[in-house]
Amino acid sequence: MTTPVLASTNLTVSCIGAGRLGTTLCRLFLEQQSDIRISIGQVLNNSLQSSLKALDFIGDGTAAENPQSLKPADLWLISTPDDTIQEASEALAQSGILTPGNIVFHCSGSLSSKIIHLPDNRCYRASVHPTHSFADPTRSVSTFPGSSCAVEGDKQAAQVLNRLFSAIGGKCFPLQSDKKGLYHAATVMACNNLVALLAMSKKMLAEADIDSAQQELILNPLIRQTVDNFLNNPNPADSLTGPISRGDQSTVATHLDALASQRQWRNAYTALGEVAVDLAKQQGFASDEELRKIMDLLTKANDDY
Repeated sequence: MTTPVLASTNLTVSCIGAGRLGTTLCRLFLEQQSDIRISIGQVLNNSLQSSLKALDFIGDGTAAENPQSLKPADLWLISTPDDTIQEASEALAQSGILTPGNIVFHCSGSLSSKIIHLPDNRCYRASVHPTHSFADPTRSVSTFPGSSCAVEGDKQAAQVLNRLFSAIGGKCFPLQSDKKGLYHAATVMACNNLVALLAMSKKMLAEADIDSAQQELILNPLIRQTVDNFLNNPNPADSLTGPISRGDQSTVATHLDALASQRQWRNAYTALGEVAVDLAKQQGFASDEELRKIMDLLTKANDDY
């Protein structure tokens, strides 16, 4: 087998499941200015109307009505929901359109390339996960450059995809297949769960009879200052402030009493508090005894439920 890029710098990309991510990447591939010339082959979505809408945004390619109507391509992007990636890859394999040297890849953050089921000794598998929110494809086309991209899979496919994603502004790095779940959980903690945490904070303020306008005045500068401190300090412990950092167990006890009637809030507070205790140990502002008493409070609060 030979990788397509070694045989030609004119490559065709086809996409199965061209939603917001797929359409954005296809357009970026089409418009990139590297020594690899990309053309868009076909788009296959659940409906012809959806495929045509995607092609209108991408600006190149044709619509496929089903896997049997697919035509040859060099690279195949499967950007369906995670639960259907394997099914889509099986349908692609059964279509008989794949040829030796083709690259088939997906962009799931949690699944490795091994989920792709293809004929043996015919194609290369890989996955590339961009840490980018594709909520608005029009915006993503201009904001994608600088996005980190985790690449894993067959060496030959990774080589080509590193070049291609770098050409559209991605900052590529290698990731082991068996570490993808942990990697993706980390990105969810920093993105999705951060939103959930901040939403919880707003609900607490509302429960304290603070109106929405005042909530913004309280939280917005605090959030910005905290994130700025975190981003400018390589060690997270250097950004920790508050009662646990000071070893103030009486304040922590007050918080736990205030949250006693809201199990979800209290569980989140205690879980994150335990992490904060570990950070506080690195700081050295609070004594070991003070931090031990705080940990006891947090543990007891969990045991109460």
